[in-house]
Amino acid sequence: MSLITILIALFLERFAGTLDDMRQFRWLDGYARWMRERLEAVGISDGTVQFVIAILPPVVLLALVALMVHGVVLGLLDIILGVIILLLCLGPRDLNDQVDAYVEAGAMKDEERQKRHAQDLLGSEEVPAAPRERTRAVVEAIFSEANERLFAVLFWFAVLGPLGALIYRLGGLLKAPSEDQPLAFMAAAARLQALMDWIPARLFALGYGLVGSFDAAFAVLARSLPGSWQNMGEENIRLLREAGAESMQLDHVRGDLDDPGELNALVERANGLITRTLVVFLAVLALMTLAGWAG
Repeated sequence: MSLITILIALFLERFAGTLDDMRQFRWLDGYARWMRERLEAVGISDGTVQFVIAILPPVVLLALVALMVHGVVLGLLDIILGVIILLLCLGPRDLNDQVDAYVEAGAMKDEERQKRHAQDLLGSEEVPAAPRERTRAVVEAIFSEANERLFAVLFWFAVLGPLGALIYRLGGLLKAPSEDQPLAFMAAAARLQALMDWIPARLFALGYGLVGSFDAAFAVLARSLPGSWQNMGEENIRLLREAGAESMQLDHVRGDLDDPGELNALVERANGLITRTLVVFLAVLALMTLAGWAG
């Protein structure tokens, strides 16, 4: 059932047009602030406790809805609910669209526009001024962003169903810097996401190696296992970026790296590697599904 749900969601994600607006969860910051104020009024001020209690109502509500629709109409409502939750939890911005926009700006030799699109991908990180360094930064960001926006959501959906996808996305959204939330609250959200990223980051770092240069990517994975609790989030990101870069042998690329076309080709190669890794994940999930049915 998970495989069918994921395939439908990915199809709609690709061909239903942009879904960025519906994924903004604009109610979430206000709700979290309201919940935190209520908890402080009764003497609960610890940021981690506030965060855990804050995400419980939406998670419990989804669990109740899932129980109500489970098995109804031969499981059709389970699939519909799963597709809706997946479409809400992927992203929130479409990585393919952002990569295409970056490549298009490079093809048009519009450097200022390309820098803006690079900033969208890099987030709070500084955009390098030199084209080579900017391309490398974008390529590495693609590998880590693919995990947060796509792979980890699909992984936790496959493991825990809609609840897994929702919990992961709530952690990712609430860790974002906000004037409405205290640092301890956002730190708790970041810890949750880092913890939930630990397994997917290593699985998909391995996946990058399977569809690229395995020896180089596996060496990065071996160095990063198991990692540390204190810097888990940063280590997950670094692992994905280094494994992705090594899997496409980014340091050994030949050609004229002052040519915008060559630099764009590197970005497109990275995006293609993400797609192939997704295909491997779906193939493994299909085999596990068939084994479960056979069992």
